[in-house]
Amino acid sequence: MSVCKTPWTVLWVFSFLSVIGSFSGCSKASFYPALGATGGAAVGSLGGPGPAAGGAALGWGVGEVAKYTEENAHLTKQVKALSEGDVKQLVNNQLDESMDNGFFDSMLTEIYGLLKVCLIGVVLWNVIPIIYTRYVHKKAKNGVPNEKTS
Repeated sequence: MSVCKTPWTVLWVFSFLSVIGSFSGCSKASFYPALGATGGAAVGSLGGPGPAAGGAALGWGVGEVAKYTEENAHLTKQVKALSEGDVKQLVNNQLDESMDNGFFDSMLTEIYGLLKVCLIGVVLWNVIPIIYTRYVHKKAKNGVPNEKTS
């Protein structure tokens, strides 16, 4: 009898992407090292374990370079405003940065907190009945002495 393993594969891919998403932050540039390492390891795996590790390291390095290149675009605006003495542009840059980091990061922190509480609830919802059932099964298997003695 053949068993279809496709749903588990989809579940693992979704779980992997969720973990990458939770550790990488909001910026798409923060995904570059993880994606580079995954792509490098996938290509390197054609040659075996050694080239896979080398491909992952090389892909991670390329991803880091791409990430810092994209993040430095903001710094070039800051340096340009500093060199020209443009105080208004510096204030606008700082306000834009605080708006991006303030509201959305606080909302994401709250959502992650709620998800963690839900995860703990689901784990307890599933684990406590298993433990109780195991306890009752052991008790029934070993034979419980009759507590009613007349």
